Amino acid sequence: MVWLYPSFLWALTALAIPVAIHLFNFRRFKKIIFSDIRFLKQVTQQTKSGNQLKKFLILMCRMLAFSFLVFAFAQPMLLRKDQTLESGRKSISIIIDNSYSMNLTGSEGQLLEAAKNRARAIVNASGNNDRFNLVTSDMHAPLLHFAGKQATLENIDKIKVSSASKQLADLLELQNRLLQVAEGQKMAFCISDFQKNNSVIRRNPLDTGIRQTWIKIPEAGHDNLSIDTCFLISPILQPGQNISLVIQVSNYTANDIEGTTLELVIDGKPKGIASYSIKPFSSERQTINFTLENGGNHACELRLAGDNIAIDDQLFFSLNVTGHYHVTNISDKEEPYVEAVFFDNPGYSYRKELSGNVNFSEFRNTSLIILQGVSNLNSGFVGELRKFANNGGTIVAFPAANIPYGGLQQTASAFGFQLSEQPLINPLKVSSLDLEHPVFKHIFVKNPKNPDLPSVSKYFHIQASSGQSLMRLANNHTFMNDIPVGKGHLLICASPLLPEYTNFQNHALFVPVLLKSAMLSNYRKQLYFDCGQNQPIYTGLPYESESGLYLAKGKNTFIPEVINMDGEMFINTNGEIQEPGHYELRNRKSDSTLVNLSFNINRSESDTRTLSDDELEKTASDFHIETFEGSAEKLASEFTKLQKGTPLWKWCIIFVLIFLLIEILLIRFFRTHAKLPA
Repeated sequence: MVWLYPSFLWALTALAIPVAIHLFNFRRFKKIIFSDIRFLKQVTQQTKSGNQLKKFLILMCRMLAFSFLVFAFAQPMLLRKDQTLESGRKSISIIIDNSYSMNLTGSEGQLLEAAKNRARAIVNASGNNDRFNLVTSDMHAPLLHFAGKQATLENIDKIKVSSASKQLADLLELQNRLLQVAEGQKMAFCISDFQKNNSVIRRNPLDTGIRQTWIKIPEAGHDNLSIDTCFLISPILQPGQNISLVIQVSNYTANDIEGTTLELVIDGKPKGIASYSIKPFSSERQTINFTLENGGNHACELRLAGDNIAIDDQLFFSLNVTGHYHVTNISDKEEPYVEAVFFDNPGYSYRKELSGNVNFSEFRNTSLIILQGVSNLNSGFVGELRKFANNGGTIVAFPAANIPYGGLQQTASAFGFQLSEQPLINPLKVSSLDLEHPVFKHIFVKNPKNPDLPSVSKYFHIQASSGQSLMRLANNHTFMNDIPVGKGHLLICASPLLPEYTNFQNHALFVPVLLKSAMLSNYRKQLYFDCGQNQPIYTGLPYESESGLYLAKGKNTFIPEVINMDGEMFINTNGEIQEPGHYELRNRKSDSTLVNLSFNINRSESDTRTLSDDELEKTASDFHIETFEGSAEKLASEFTKLQKGTPLWKWCIIFVLIFLLIEILLIRFFRTHAKLPA
């Protein structure tokens, strides 16, 4: 036990005054002469001892009452084992989980409000000179700065549910960095519902010298169905052609889900329905096939029958069906075959360039680059090609004849494949096609049993550690290989387009392979993005100007950061998009919509299961973290004890009142007179 204000104990010296008065009674007695004092002596002897006891008891009660009054002002504190009182300013950091799961209700109402009440309790129970900062799931910058009590309480009131969702480990890392530069004694708190998905930590990033407490908000269990994601089977989109969309739905309940339906809506019109039967705590994928009659941007939405949590029952995404593709053919001399495919072909802009005079700046506006028998590809040229492919472009390369490695030796080194130095002379036919590859998908009404495939007389042997073989020869060598490069593709053919090498250029497959290769670069833009994200977003537009661009959804508008990446336009919303839905990137100058972008709530919040008390306790004990579960009032009391120990001054006041009551009872009921004998 320690005294908070030990200087008040000097007041105990005043107890000497009543003791002195009691021991030294200075009252003078007056003598009265009686004729017979026999009976008076008897009365005196019988009452003197009683008066002395009464006076002693009253004196003791008064001294004890005064002593406990002094103790109350000195404020005794009962400390825990190994607890010490530290004076001075404290720096207190509080993590408040304001992700979407905190919008659910628990035994105390909305989980976020319960978390804010506990944060207020910590602030109110702290010293007036202490400093505080708040770390939220959206990492709102103004809250990260340390402030006083009143400003912190106002900041707590401003916290709202956010679409951002961060891992607990990331929030703890940020909290640690902020506390490292803070002054005085440091304390850290984390207030959350501790969802299982977001509460996995492999180490405690906080310094061991920082006292750390996790506070779990009591919540009620919530069952949930969620549309997790969707993706296209083929990136090639064409008006009037079949499009296959795969949708994943998860069941976060302990019951089997039978026959729940999901609806696809495009531009406000129903386009398809899928039915799901899902086991408890598992996922299921279904495919919806549909067609789009027109090109351009299309606003799409997936809708699931409503359940307890509606935030993940809708998924917004955008489809951009491009009707025009830009093709550049680079060769050493006039080559007839490629030009015959694209020249005057509706939907394609065709441009040919000689290898010695290439305008690299035009690559950013190109969908497909065809290298047709180029014999001199220097390192600068290859570097520009790799940059083009990394940014999502498609390259189709045909080797040159009568040149070692087909003139593609530097290309092979840069793109990670190997090519034989000289062509192999071996008459063969193409024996198989990868019909699941986007280039070949949907070009056949039905799979032919004995197709007439291209024949090959001479070819360069291609070896690649990665990639996908589109066409294979009868000896299992690759005739055409798709090598992924960044966001794009390199399609390398084993033979030059010459009759003495192959008849591929005259075969019926030649046209669809080239036409669809141009479409591979079409769908580089994601179907949708996460609300609150801070990463750059690819728009699919060439960079022109940063001014006059804004995002609009109804009356809500945002001015994004515009970024120029190799001549292509990226934007960064800096986490400002909080509401899911379709947004238009517009230009104020032309008053036109440039592109549609869709945003959704991050699905990491869909699994509402939280760490059990035992799991939380185990995790906390593994990393030497204290835990607390209880009301805000109890937290305030516990936090006061944590800082100052258990206060005993109230008990002192109670003892003061008790001893004063005993004194009153002694005076009122303690009888000192004696009965005279009859």
